[in-house]
Amino acid sequence: MTTLKPAPLPASSSSACSSRVWLRRVYAVAVLGIGTCVVMWLSVLGHFGSLFRELPSSESIGVRLAANETHVFVSSQSNGTIPKLIHQSWKTANHIPSKFSPWMQSWRVHNPTWSYMFWDDADNLNLFETHYPKYASVARQVGKIHLADMTRYALLHHYGGVYADGDFESLKPFDDLVHMDLFLSFEPLVHSVLLEGATSPVLCNAILASIPGHPFWLEVLDNILATFEGGGDNRDPVSLTGPRMVHRSVQKYSSQQPPPSRSITLLDEEYFYPEVAYWNFANLNRRCENATDLELQLPIIQEACASLKQFPKGRYTNNTHAVHRWQCTWCRGDDTLFYVTLRDIFPDKVILRPKFYQLIG
Repeated sequence: MTTLKPAPLPASSSSACSSRVWLRRVYAVAVLGIGTCVVMWLSVLGHFGSLFRELPSSESIGVRLAANETHVFVSSQSNGTIPKLIHQSWKTANHIPSKFSPWMQSWRVHNPTWSYMFWDDADNLNLFETHYPKYASVARQVGKIHLADMTRYALLHHYGGVYADGDFESLKPFDDLVHMDLFLSFEPLVHSVLLEGATSPVLCNAILASIPGHPFWLEVLDNILATFEGGGDNRDPVSLTGPRMVHRSVQKYSSQQPPPSRSITLLDEEYFYPEVAYWNFANLNRRCENATDLELQLPIIQEACASLKQFPKGRYTNNTHAVHRWQCTWCRGDDTLFYVTLRDIFPDKVILRPKFYQLIG
């Protein structure tokens, strides 16, 4: 894990979430002779070339680290821990797609000592009406998917814990991640480059976590409010409330002076996004097959296509804690034939509801 001083992120691209983090590092080597200096300089570059990938940019913060490391943006003394509280949400507790059932159950299986809180659309709006009235007007006017985005930021500010979309499956305990102030994660490089046209991995907001009261979430909500009132991107959930907004907010948060008191950690795609969207696999393959000679000369295209070929079923590692199943019901529609209730999914478990921490069942 590397701690970096706050600095601007690269400018956002036209992708759904944007920009990879790059850092120029300069190594000064004191030696007795010019020849020795050159040899040592080349040696250092050769050693780190496999860890750091660099793009020409005057605005770089962060580094592309080895698979078992993470990115940390703001220096901080982290005295708190992320509460052992899992948040998940769906439109209603009485009409949940049956295919979500094993994925939602997995969070209780792999995190048996954690509490579980479920949110529905009514809870989402109630959170803003009750605890965040500054943003309630926006919450009432935007679509349900926008509100679902806004709610995950507000609930993490209010309660803390881990938020995960219903199509996320837990694969192992999250106890080793609770020491962070806040973590976000990159989606697969293959998605970013081949589908979105980005030149680097982009952030995704399908799984998020933090301590309660982390100031970054208010930064995000303030930026949503300002964008909404300014009339920009009001109809696009990705830009107004989703991943692009998270990216812009990280950029703004990391450039604050003096530095914020709480940190943000960006985890590599292997932690939560080892697989690509199965329903886009043909498009991804076609993108590589039809790439122009000029495109194939770009290292980032080469890397993405090689990864798709080498890991068609996903790139799982010892760091993989969960996997996103990429249902995208808001963008592809809900083709579910069978539905279940929350009590069907958790027949013998305590479920917390957000309004007053009421138990159901």
